[in-house]
Amino acid sequence: MITYTDTILKLELKKEIGVEGRNSTVHIAYDPQLDTDLVIKKISKTDFTKVEEYFTEAQMLYFTQHPNIMPVKYASQDEQNVYIAMEFMEKGSLNSLIEERFLTPREIIKISLEFLSGIHFMHAKKLVHFDIKPTNILINNANKAIVTDFGTSKYLNDFGLARPDKLYSLHIPPEKFDFGHFSFFSDIYQAGLTIYRMCNGNKFFIEQLTDLNLKNAEELADAISSNKFPNKKMFLPHIPKELRNIIIKSLSINVENRYQSVLEMMNDLAKLENKLDWGYNETTNTHSIVSYKTENHISEVTILRSELGEWYTEGYKIRLVDGKRTKIHKFFIKNLKTRQEAFEAVFKIL
Repeated sequence: MITYTDTILKLELKKEIGVEGRNSTVHIAYDPQLDTDLVIKKISKTDFTKVEEYFTEAQMLYFTQHPNIMPVKYASQDEQNVYIAMEFMEKGSLNSLIEERFLTPREIIKISLEFLSGIHFMHAKKLVHFDIKPTNILINNANKAIVTDFGTSKYLNDFGLARPDKLYSLHIPPEKFDFGHFSFFSDIYQAGLTIYRMCNGNKFFIEQLTDLNLKNAEELADAISSNKFPNKKMFLPHIPKELRNIIIKSLSINVENRYQSVLEMMNDLAKLENKLDWGYNETTNTHSIVSYKTENHISEVTILRSELGEWYTEGYKIRLVDGKRTKIHKFFIKNLKTRQEAFEAVFKIL
């Protein structure tokens, strides 16, 4: 006969952390027993159909211990809620990072390889995450990307399939609207969409929804399944072709055309070596800059909109020692009709 010891756990729930498409609340909390701040995921017991499911997520986190997966400190409960305690990471989420600034391709590849390593380990355990998105990837104190939030994760059945209870609407894989069979391919799609957002920023991503003028979930489903969302032809100008191609493959509507494993996707990312240090900065809706810095110079391409509504670009090489500017004639392009046309004109020259 198993005898359990009931204990008292004290927590001071402090700041609530906002997350995308949440089905729980997440707080920074002070634990007086450990005398430290932790991240506490608070889940209502009404979310579970069976008592034995209370600690499933915590058990999954514990079972999949890996440098790129969030470690669980402990799990507990009271009458109304289940609590999962995890390390507090001051750098925050990947979502916070891409809200703050645009990333270079080199940074995107580094972060992608790190969080994909965690997902690859999960898949080796026959576990599918089902909720890969920028808010569920954290940057730890060693500046490494780690995967968190196993609330929707499922183990594959004997047929190599699994069905999630919930999916975040903007990251729903297209197979949801086809035959409804989910597997590792769903994580590959969501990982590709996460990298797409790293490349382009959240504003660029959300603007597409506005442009499509989607009115309800059914129209969003149609846009995803008909390959209209996300727009795989739209990228910021500093993203190299090889990286675009990896993302496009991972976002294929047909699972047979996607990467067949996370490891295969990682191998292609690791091979990228050209044009990885160009950066992008958007100052206004009519003015953005693509730049590349060396030890002695900055190459800078400015994308602008004229008062008449036409787009044009200018390019200069700026010497760091004295600020001397020299024209880069190939980047002086006029009479461009749209911002995206200007982006692509610069992209073809980089």
